Amino acid sequence: MKQLKCDLHVHTNFSSDSSVTMEQYALRAVELGLDAVCFTDHVDINGTRNTFASFPFDERLRQFERIKKQFEGKVLLLQGYEVGEPHLHPKETAFLRSLRPDMLIGSVHDPIVLTGIANRREYERAYDRCVRQMVADGDFDVLGHVDALRKWHDDYVEDFDYVCGTLELCAKRGIVPEVNTSSVRREGDLPMPSLEAVSAYVACGGKYVCVNSDAHAVEQLGRLPAMRDALPRGAELCCFVGGKLITRL
Repeated sequence: MKQLKCDLHVHTNFSSDSSVTMEQYALRAVELGLDAVCFTDHVDINGTRNTFASFPFDERLRQFERIKKQFEGKVLLLQGYEVGEPHLHPKETAFLRSLRPDMLIGSVHDPIVLTGIANRREYERAYDRCVRQMVADGDFDVLGHVDALRKWHDDYVEDFDYVCGTLELCAKRGIVPEVNTSSVRREGDLPMPSLEAVSAYVACGGKYVCVNSDAHAVEQLGRLPAMRDALPRGAELCCFVGGKLITRL
């Protein structure tokens, strides 16, 4: 069976930290031979990161439909959102679901509940607990960067067993963990989560994963394609179309 070549975590100029248009990404996706790309712009609801109230949902959808039609037959373009802490914002998440996106990513960025924790290790463990609670209670399809502090803290210390426990809960709830490659900047760096953790996820009954770039620049799209081939035996790549998990296009 042909292995899916998708990148399902991509930020456009509808995210405050990217200036890349959908068309630019689509052109690059065709060059790379990708099967599908999902635009997952940030929708955060907490404090100063709040983009929900002013997000141009209608404008984004109109642009997406135009670009999708333009590239029909060349690459499958999908639309979704990366939602910050969806378990803390069920009403806003329900609204996003009402827009009928192809998929939602649930991510922990910098939730208010962690404000004021100065000790680095205490913050990391509190972050882990917040991710676990999000997986337990949130309504989303893909778990974004389960251990994102690997990217932000140069001296990050992983609680491997806790991360694996969170991935096991993903398996039980039918949430797909992504292997986020944005943390791999140097030889020896690990993705989020590590492939060792993905192996533990498979061992406890997990099956589906996706390998995503978390691109904020066009040259980051499809980052580290070899990561797809490096996945442990038993891990199957998937995609979401119309909210439904699929393994072939």
